Amino acid sequence: MRRSRLLTVWASLTVLAALLLWGVTFLDLLFAGQSVSEVDPCPYQPADHVAYDLQGLRFFCDGQLLGPGSGNPSYPIVLGALALNVLVLWLMQARGRQARQMLRVNLWTLAITLALGWPVLEVGERVQNAFLARGDVMTVQAGPALIYSRRCEERAEENGLCLRQSGLLWPNPTAWGIAGLALTGLAGLRRECPERGRAAALAALPGGFQSCASALRAALRAVKRREKW
Repeated sequence: MRRSRLLTVWASLTVLAALLLWGVTFLDLLFAGQSVSEVDPCPYQPADHVAYDLQGLRFFCDGQLLGPGSGNPSYPIVLGALALNVLVLWLMQARGRQARQMLRVNLWTLAITLALGWPVLEVGERVQNAFLARGDVMTVQAGPALIYSRRCEERAEENGLCLRQSGLLWPNPTAWGIAGLALTGLAGLRRECPERGRAAALAALPGGFQSCASALRAALRAVKRREKW
């Protein structure tokens, strides 16, 4: 079946959207978990409490939210993009096998990012809050793929320098959704399998040529099997 031009355009836009979402997420989380101004609740101090849910990642210091009033909403933004793509691909199913394949990849991505990613964030919230509650937090950072915290376990009595540190890494499922969105677009841009292309070409040949070509293919396969042995 001939590839739909509209499907190709949408697949290309899907890949582009994944790249843009990665950039948006990176900027959204660039200063997350850290106070960067004098007007923040704890000037130039890291967060001491976190909250992760469907509203996104939020970081607190002394009970007050750090950063924008809405927190860092990159996670729900990615979920919204995946849901929108599911709706569009559902309407485009009639355009062929590749449209249905894109829909399957997108549905799996949405299911994993939501059904698995949300519990991962919920557990991560409890684990990280327990880690931060031990005090002497040095840094809290977040990115599209990972959330990182570091605290000092032991300081020198003379000068206060940190002698021993501990860190905590936790996955950010936002990256799963972005990667799956890119794979969805690539599934729509993938060319037809070579084996199917050869089969279609053989079907177009006259009967005698078809039998000769089939015999030649069988002989080549036999030679390849012998070479393997």
